Amino acid sequence: MYGEGIYFRTNSQSFRNNQDFTINIPPNKVRIICSGDSFTMGWGVSNDRTWCQLLTSINQRLQTINMGQGGYGVDQAYLWYKRDGTKFEHNIQIFAFITDDFFRMQRAKFLGYGKPLLSLENWELVNHSFPVSRGSFLLPKITEGSKYIQELRFVGFWQTLFPRKLETDNQYVAKTPAIAMKIFEDLAEINREKNSKLVVVYLPIRSDYYGNESDFWRQYLQVELEKRNIIYIDLITEFRKRMPNEKVETVFLGGDGHYSVFGNEFIANILYEKLLSLPEVGGILEQ
Repeated sequence: MYGEGIYFRTNSQSFRNNQDFTINIPPNKVRIICSGDSFTMGWGVSNDRTWCQLLTSINQRLQTINMGQGGYGVDQAYLWYKRDGTKFEHNIQIFAFITDDFFRMQRAKFLGYGKPLLSLENWELVNHSFPVSRGSFLLPKITEGSKYIQELRFVGFWQTLFPRKLETDNQYVAKTPAIAMKIFEDLAEINREKNSKLVVVYLPIRSDYYGNESDFWRQYLQVELEKRNIIYIDLITEFRKRMPNEKVETVFLGGDGHYSVFGNEFIANILYEKLLSLPEVGGILEQ
């Protein structure tokens, strides 16, 4: 699937790593868990070329656990970490996402597969799709796909509507910002209890270089995460600032897909630089 000379390997713990991990952090190591979707998992590149793994090349004291998973939204990345990631001690959790990961939270299916569907009841997260449907793999019907696309287009204009309430019959669309913020609050609390730091990271895709589809989410997260003292790194800003226009396509496979080897290297380098500049994180990395 990935091509000649490119490999995909998971360990016995289902993480995209070449080795298994002990529960405790090894001596003289700083452990980071990377949570996210296929841009974190590293679709299309080998294990050792993902940005998560490349962090260990920048600082050899780092040990990174890659909990990226293709097709996951913010909701599933959160739930997987709670189920399988929290058993491991760690110093930092990087929770990374792209804009589409918020839209994935709004449906009980992804490409025909059943998935969790989180909602808020009395400011508590509740799963409205449990147990997950075991239906066979089927592409969504044309009508369903059309409705989904129209909804995404609608949500794409959130920045022009904010802060007015969204007018849509899908309660999960309207509640997505609040649900996402509750997820980040819970992750921050879990990390505090584990003496770890949560770092929320907005990853860029190609369209972020030119368009404003991500503006609502970037602005919303900037304001709301700052209120909660949750560390937030917006790499879209750095992507636009540092990447020359003529090199944008080299960051992505096929010019407009997942990160290329060069793209993963770019993300790893600027992310580590930003982490190092944060007093509450830089001290951990250099301890």
